[in-house]
Amino acid sequence: MTYEHAVNILYTIMKEDLALQTMDAFHPHARLNEELAIDSVMILHILLELETKYEIAIPDESIDSAIFETVDRLAQFIQRQEKTTVTYD
Repeated sequence: MTYEHAVNILYTIMKEDLALQTMDAFHPHARLNEELAIDSVMILHILLELETKYEIAIPDESIDSAIFETVDRLAQFIQRQEKTTVTYD
């Protein structure tokens, strides 16, 4: 996955699924909490969308709070994840 694709996925999730009112502040270096007003519940929703809708596996042990500082850091994180099918029993 390219970096641009990861940013586009985040944009889509934030605009369509979260319906953020702060999308005019969206850019790669936008701070998730301070500029986009994304809280911890919204972060969980983003992670759930990445896993279920985009089939991007997010292992618990790979999650670090630093990845949730900016769009850029979160995009780099998801870019590094292997695209795999997530199965739920």
